[in-house]
Amino acid sequence: MKSAVLAILCVLLAAAPAAAQFSADIASPGAAEQLRLGVQAFHRGRYAQSILLFEKSLAYQPDSALIQYWLGRAYYQSGFEETALRAWGPILSAPDAPPFLTARAEFIRSSRALDQLPRDLSYVEVERYKGRQGNATLFLRPSTIISQRDGTTLVVGHGSNEVVTLDSSGLVRKRVTGGLPGLDRPFGAAELPDGTLFVSEFEGDRILRIAPDGSTRSIGSKGRGPGKFLGPQYLACDDAGYVYVDDYGNNRICKLDSDGKYILSFGDRQDASGFPGLESPAGLVVKDGTVYVADSLRKSVFEFDGNGNYLGVLAEGELHFPEGLALWQAGSALLVADTDRIVSIDLSSETLSMVYSPPDRHARIVDAVPDHNGNLIYCDFDASAVAVISESSQIAAGYDVEIERIMSDAFPVVDVDVSVRDRSGAPVVGLRGGNFYLTERLSTTKQFDEAGKAVVRREVVIAPAAEQKLIGIGQLAHDSRIALVLERSPALTARSDELRSALTDLYTSLAAAGLSRPLVFTAGNVPARQAASDVSAAMRAALAPAEGAGHFDAGIRLAATSLLPSGARDAIVYVGTGDIDETSFVGTSLSELGAFLKNNGLHFYAVVLGIPSAPLRYLAQASDGAIYSASRPRGLGDLAADIVSSPSGRYRLSFTSKADPGFGRAYLSIGVEAYLYKKSGKDELGYYAPLK
Repeated sequence: MKSAVLAILCVLLAAAPAAAQFSADIASPGAAEQLRLGVQAFHRGRYAQSILLFEKSLAYQPDSALIQYWLGRAYYQSGFEETALRAWGPILSAPDAPPFLTARAEFIRSSRALDQLPRDLSYVEVERYKGRQGNATLFLRPSTIISQRDGTTLVVGHGSNEVVTLDSSGLVRKRVTGGLPGLDRPFGAAELPDGTLFVSEFEGDRILRIAPDGSTRSIGSKGRGPGKFLGPQYLACDDAGYVYVDDYGNNRICKLDSDGKYILSFGDRQDASGFPGLESPAGLVVKDGTVYVADSLRKSVFEFDGNGNYLGVLAEGELHFPEGLALWQAGSALLVADTDRIVSIDLSSETLSMVYSPPDRHARIVDAVPDHNGNLIYCDFDASAVAVISESSQIAAGYDVEIERIMSDAFPVVDVDVSVRDRSGAPVVGLRGGNFYLTERLSTTKQFDEAGKAVVRREVVIAPAAEQKLIGIGQLAHDSRIALVLERSPALTARSDELRSALTDLYTSLAAAGLSRPLVFTAGNVPARQAASDVSAAMRAALAPAEGAGHFDAGIRLAATSLLPSGARDAIVYVGTGDIDETSFVGTSLSELGAFLKNNGLHFYAVVLGIPSAPLRYLAQASDGAIYSASRPRGLGDLAADIVSSPSGRYRLSFTSKADPGFGRAYLSIGVEAYLYKKSGKDELGYYAPLK
């Protein structure tokens, strides 16, 4: 019998994708074991523990790029982005630096200096949905669009007497026909935070109110008196829940409450202020109590207060034929559908800028809105089409895709949590299974006979994941965990009555939204979790004797850590005076705290008894949260609604691994790519199967 000499040859097939993976060959047994434990701790959300384990692993084998990469990931997840970049430094400086890591580093640097970066506002069309496709009709003559927080788009079909909801693939997910009476040439729509939808009926001379439970009620009738309409068109809602209606035939704006009750109307000539009166009212939008109304024939946008008093005019005579209006660029500008183009008006400088001019010279753009993925969506009334346009530079930049967590307890079935964000850090919503491509790194062995010798060749390939499924969409998640952080300070103690009222309102609102009781923490000199099960217990915890302003950052970090690994809609709610300054930070910087919340998908909300300080506003903005005054007339119900409907770019994928787990000792690698509207992004990460 011939003796066989076994030689192991590693051959990399599909060299480009395979080279992007880090070598998992760890020579030191100690380094390999610490790495395995660190990876498992990371996927359980124990980032501080994983940092210690990766540091130990790196001490055994300092030259391992794989361990350096994991150490940087753990620092990144903990909010220490600058430290993460330093950990990745040796990898990024190498000629063969992985493209996905280079992209991640560029994303971190650009997001940290976003305000200083020039923006290329050159827009190109990336998607077009035609209202009629073959024998199927999706919508006809679209007149109003609403970009919804789940990534879908609500389209009012004026010509098809329907309101339809489209997903990112252009498929109709929902149709609203108006019940038995049916919609009579719907034109405009506006939505309250609780999901109540108002639709104007141009021919029906009325407004249809659609409650969140689907029940409908008609408001108004044909005429010129109070509460009557002639050809109502565009609608808008304000933060207080009032609805404004463009009553086109009466050349006025009507104001209704959230139930549809008539309040007042305005738009007539005002001699005292010199306002000539609306001639052809069109789109309208409300910001901070100011109502902006486009007038198509006067080619201007007029400003009013909530009581209808004339305040001024924007872009007087500079517009072509303005129709739909929307807020843009975080509310600092108006987006104007100007019939044959889209323009913006800066609200501080009152300057007009061109945004987009469609190639079709005969286009009639009647509405344009920003979506929740950094794009603009407009409807072409005459072409019966809805189009998506994106910044040219953002298409090239792509998405930031991050594998957050890999769950392998049921190996070979593996679940993967993935977040997708645009280059500004905003979540990308509305993705479906077809928007993802998941791969895994497989090592196979084959035996060959070469000149009478048995040669075993190991081949490493990047293969599509088997049985890939999208099993969870964060935007559709209904469960949320809330961590309540109570300021503990003498200033708060002095306002105990206001605090009790705010906490009672908050607990009631959370319960009404179906949210479980929050975990309670205090941000005193020694931040701690409190065994508070109701409002009274929370009050006692907040009003315990306190000295100074407390340690705000430590309290927030303690609360956030209790939610890790975080769910799609988990949130931290701070309740206090709002007086947070640099003395309230002891262990971390404001930017690091904001990065910690953002990188773990935790939304920060603040309920303040006084004036919110700059740090609170920063954290709310960085984490896609919000600030609420404890004394707001509408109460805190909108906060609870905001939590359960907050935009989430987090997705859960599942696949069946074909990799050899090595009895739980083998490092297994996967990659995830996401695509939408000509933009894409990729991430790679690894895991271990359970020990056998």
